[in-house]
Amino acid sequence: MNSRQLQYAIALAEVRNFSQLADKLNMTQPALSKQILSLEKDLDIQLFDRTTTPLTLTPAGEFFIQQAQELLYKETQLIHAMGRFRSGEEGRLVVGISPFRCTYLIPDIVKKVRDRFPGVQVVLHEAGSDTLRKEAAEGKFDFAIVNLPVDDSILEITPIEQDSLVLAVPKTLNSALTEQPNNELDFSTCQSLPFVVVGQNQEMRQLFDKLCASADFIPRIVAEVVGLNTAWSLAHAGVGATLLPLQFVSHANFDKNLVLYKLKDTVSVRQPVIVQRRGQYLSDYAKYAIELLTQSK
Repeated sequence: MNSRQLQYAIALAEVRNFSQLADKLNMTQPALSKQILSLEKDLDIQLFDRTTTPLTLTPAGEFFIQQAQELLYKETQLIHAMGRFRSGEEGRLVVGISPFRCTYLIPDIVKKVRDRFPGVQVVLHEAGSDTLRKEAAEGKFDFAIVNLPVDDSILEITPIEQDSLVLAVPKTLNSALTEQPNNELDFSTCQSLPFVVVGQNQEMRQLFDKLCASADFIPRIVAEVVGLNTAWSLAHAGVGATLLPLQFVSHANFDKNLVLYKLKDTVSVRQPVIVQRRGQYLSDYAKYAIELLTQSK
């Protein structure tokens, strides 16, 4: 049994089809089958039920895959740790982060890390919060930045500066709102506005839906987009109002065609945190990046 066989078995447990996985791995199906059969022979137990379509894991296979993932994770951590001892400042910093935070939170951090550790390559893995939480728990990043809640039995948590949402309203639509002191408003007064929103599987959309439910109105959605940069662009063009993180707004000049309103509802307050798998090895450059991120807290 070797690491490659473990990787093949884990991949087959996900794909559940020899032919599809062989194509994905650029190898022949017989060669892949031989590797899995050899693994089962070494273990003297069947891992996959080949009588089903797609194939399924046997009870022993379920247990084996779980343990194999853990074993490969520990092997990767050991290699990373030894690489750090061997190469000094050289290394690879892998950060999980949402696309919109990449536009304002991480550029200065990357610059400062590279200034101190010029031999370090920084890899930014951009994804949604659900994916980031899952992959952070699997140890795929040095650390990730997500919003609470997270599973703190698996992940170590370091809070950073709290963020809140603001409603960006095109000036052409602002007359629909009653003037509010300190540009603060109750979301229930916004039901006449057209809205630009992100997709339903995104955390920002879920917060928007909660705000609408709390304000007891069904929003008039005129555009649904993938990212916050696009949502801001459409709002800036006057298409509709949109929710934006205050930190996102603060790091750019967004006020030319928009009026920004703070929201009274506590749903609009979010707590971002740095997370990494418990017990995971942290390089000096990862620790430095985390230190930079927490300085403004």
